[in-house]
Amino acid sequence: MTGRTYGGPLIDVTGAVDLHCHPYPDLFPRLADDFDIVRAARDAGLKAILLKCHHESTVSRAYLVQRVIPGIRVFGGIVLNSYVGGINAAAVEAALRLGGREVWMPTVDAGYHAQVHGGTGGYDSQQGGRQQAEGIWIEDADGKLRPEVKEVLELAAQHGAIVGTSHLAPREIVALVREARSVGVEKIVITHPYFRVPNIDLDTLEEVARMGAMPEFGYCTVSPAWQYAAPDKIVASVERIGASRCLLVSDTGQRHNPMPSEALRIFAQTIFEKGVPMQKVLQMITVNPLQLLDVDAEYQPSAADIAWARGLVEDPCGIPPDGN
Repeated sequence: MTGRTYGGPLIDVTGAVDLHCHPYPDLFPRLADDFDIVRAARDAGLKAILLKCHHESTVSRAYLVQRVIPGIRVFGGIVLNSYVGGINAAAVEAALRLGGREVWMPTVDAGYHAQVHGGTGGYDSQQGGRQQAEGIWIEDADGKLRPEVKEVLELAAQHGAIVGTSHLAPREIVALVREARSVGVEKIVITHPYFRVPNIDLDTLEEVARMGAMPEFGYCTVSPAWQYAAPDKIVASVERIGASRCLLVSDTGQRHNPMPSEALRIFAQTIFEKGVPMQKVLQMITVNPLQLLDVDAEYQPSAADIAWARGLVEDPCGIPPDGN
């Protein structure tokens, strides 16, 4: 998993997973389509990739790409924006029964996204969908989770799917994680916590991590175009929460960012250069996401690797587990 350049170790993404990327088709401008992004990821050595779209399910798209491009596992999911009916249990059930691996709460149509960005559908400098003043909130006027949200969480629990928190407000994220855990959801991802939405503080992030959720830090958050957080903030968060509870992803596909597989490599290398040990960086891009996706295959980590990742044993090279 590691290589060597002229002067130091190089992060090799062979066997890694990108749990969050944005290919075309999409209503936002994109760098490349499903086929080009998956082919590039396969050629870079990635084991698996999860396609995401704000405007439609990517489950059938992933199925088609998987049939065409061998040598990499391709997965899809569904984002609960207005384009699929919002918090729509029927759409979720169909996506999961067809092989979807992640259900994302609303993104560009979330109420908190609209509050922060002045409306739904777009970002500071990009517009990609319907613009409305009010978005989708998962809580009612009394601050309780809506019944349809609980129904979606129950479906995710039944199917062993990942639930992504997306662009919810920090208070909604805490409530969602608590309810998800209570109904048996075992895989919860806190989507790009330091992006402009949701921009969670570290204390809250640690709180939901202790409840069983996994923060997903993305290259897009630290990218030159947006710079919502510095890499040092990611490093401090990993050190506090523990690499066994964190993920690194690309979150790219935008025209101003590298291809997702290269963005993941750059991001992982940056986190390593900033002080996170190599073994922990590799854990966040291989062991952790492979377990979330339940990927069977020849590249799955050995029992010894998984034991180390869980903090049960010391690494054979002498690198201690992070204890989380």
